[in-house]
Amino acid sequence: MNPHDRKTEENSPGILSRINGRISFQAALLFAPLAYCVHHVEEKAGGFRPWKNQYLPDNNPLTTEYVFVLLTAITLVFFVLFAIRKSRATAAAAVLFLMATQVNNAIFHIGAGLIFRDYSPGTMTALFLYLPVNAYICLKAIEEGWLSKRSVSALFVIGAVMFWTFELMGPLAIALFLGLIFVYIIVSEVRDNADNRPSEV
Repeated sequence: MNPHDRKTEENSPGILSRINGRISFQAALLFAPLAYCVHHVEEKAGGFRPWKNQYLPDNNPLTTEYVFVLLTAITLVFFVLFAIRKSRATAAAAVLFLMATQVNNAIFHIGAGLIFRDYSPGTMTALFLYLPVNAYICLKAIEEGWLSKRSVSALFVIGAVMFWTFELMGPLAIALFLGLIFVYIIVSEVRDNADNRPSEV
């Protein structure tokens, strides 16, 4: 083999690197609902709701099927908003919702299983799907400049507040935080449009 060809082959990116290079933040977001589908199957098959009711109060009157449809629909709404607007506010809103519904959910599963010394149905998919998928989404958001490392950390904390508020208050918390998120998006979009508007001479 020609030394030049060997050097070129060594420097060429591998297949995983090439695939990663073709996946944008917007495309990476789609991994999240796929992870949720698998996670929901594990929870349902393992009897997560009865398991949870053994240790914690049941503040959620919605069925697991209704919760699945509701959260999937809201997630896709945020993804569509980002696809249309392509703004930092819509990117932050999408990641925030994932922080609340997936990342902190994973921490709950892992933590509850350790505290109660009883396997929490959904832990495997939370650990091996939720955490790596959302880490990848956040890396893509930072890589493309939609979010900073500091804003990702802040979204994680806010997501934790959202998650535990839902656990305490039930579905009312979803409506409350959705309202706040949409207000944030509108205010941010109006402010950005004002900043980008040419000044009058």
